[in-house]
Amino acid sequence: MQGFVALAVAGAAVLAGTPANAAEPHFSFTPSFIASTDSATPGTTTYYPSGWLPLGAHVVDGVTHKTRVYFGFDIGGVPRARLSSARLRVIDVAATDCTRPRALEGRPVADFTTANSWNRPPASAGSTVTPVAEAPGCEAVLDFNLTAALDKALQRQQSRLYVEIKVPGGKENKPEYGRYLDQNNFHLDVELTNRPPGTPTKPAYDLDTPCSVGTYYAAYDFTVRADQTDPDAGDMLRTEVEYWPLSDPAAKTSIPTFQGSGGDGVFGFGTIQVGGLAEGGYGWHARTYDQRAYSDWSASCTFVVDHTAPNTPGVSSVDYPENSPTPTGEAGHPGTFVLTADGSDDVVEFLYGSSPFGLSQRVAATQPGGTATIQWAPRGTGLQTLYVASLDRAHLRSPVRAYKMNVRSFGVSAWAAGQVPDPAGSGGSVVTLHFETQVGNGITRIAYSVDGGTQQFAAVGTDGVAEAQTAPLAIGEHTLTYAGQDSTGASHFDPVTTYFYVVAEPAATVDG
Repeated sequence: MQGFVALAVAGAAVLAGTPANAAEPHFSFTPSFIASTDSATPGTTTYYPSGWLPLGAHVVDGVTHKTRVYFGFDIGGVPRARLSSARLRVIDVAATDCTRPRALEGRPVADFTTANSWNRPPASAGSTVTPVAEAPGCEAVLDFNLTAALDKALQRQQSRLYVEIKVPGGKENKPEYGRYLDQNNFHLDVELTNRPPGTPTKPAYDLDTPCSVGTYYAAYDFTVRADQTDPDAGDMLRTEVEYWPLSDPAAKTSIPTFQGSGGDGVFGFGTIQVGGLAEGGYGWHARTYDQRAYSDWSASCTFVVDHTAPNTPGVSSVDYPENSPTPTGEAGHPGTFVLTADGSDDVVEFLYGSSPFGLSQRVAATQPGGTATIQWAPRGTGLQTLYVASLDRAHLRSPVRAYKMNVRSFGVSAWAAGQVPDPAGSGGSVVTLHFETQVGNGITRIAYSVDGGTQQFAAVGTDGVAEAQTAPLAIGEHTLTYAGQDSTGASHFDPVTTYFYVVAEPAATVDG
């Protein structure tokens, strides 16, 4: 048993589509029911017969058989208000005598039930129609106009239309008028009245950037879309999109399109491939096709193809000068940095961060090709780097700029660099204390004390190093408290206390 096939689908799924020259019917149903009755077996019915279907009289083994065929088509979903035509199309493939004119007729009948047979045919439900052959000759496609029959069935809210096909009148008894229908070539094609679809609205780029924001800049393939409307519910819609260089509007190129649906309803979309396009300005527009009529073209949108990446951005800072021999600032203390497009007039954004592979922070330029000012704090001291790249309107990224700076540290490290026995013979040892700090950080001396004693000072040299010797110290553990101070005597960190040890060192003499 074959169920009906309806070709009209409302577009909620994503479907590829290009408008065709010849439209398919709005609906094309195949039979959900086929039966054949035979005068030679008048009380029985053959359901879903195989092979060619005989019509009229045929003599088989000396027995005359007269046959009629019944089709049932499930017609749910056809809107009666829009019904324009309904045609049953069959293929007449053979005849007992091709010199005879074709004699066939069709008519709608009441529901065919198990009580029906040759002896008890279903009642007529409408006018008889004569088919029209689509070509001359014995074999042809036949077209039965069932518009009135389908209209009446829909008016009665029937779910199925039954049709009888037979050889009419006295010719049904004459074998020379017998005919055969091709197996499995039966279609009820339904056409609806049609109005053109509406002009597409909300043309947009990459699905969510409306054309109304202005020109779109493209370095990579991008999607265009437009919303669709149609006054005839249920029509299968397709979108046609074409683009052209603004310098030559006649040089239009069409692109493959697809259908989608969303919160706004149905829309069409496609991809414009810009890889092979020359740099410059282009336009595009869209229209909708409902398999029979086109809408007007939508308003035109423009885009600019750009394959040129912007220049490496400029970076400057008073707080953290680039490659400064003298350290400035401090870890964790933000400074002001000015980012510039360095001559690229289409830069709209800057990316920056502490790694060239993770430019996660963004800031907009004041205008295309303009500047941006950021606050950024280095994470550590010594040599630190701010990485910056720029983005142009086509989302092309510049090479990464590495801005290096020398970040100040006020830290001081200290340790016991050595010890010698007290030359005065006290039995203790004189310890050399070694202090180091960052060169050029402003620390000029080290204030220190041993074991909580009197504070003393050691001058820091240009190499950031200071050394001092202690008074003789006994063997054992000792404390050292120290802090770096600038020329005003101010300390930038609280004093640090650490420990060092004096150990017994044997005296040695050399003979000769």
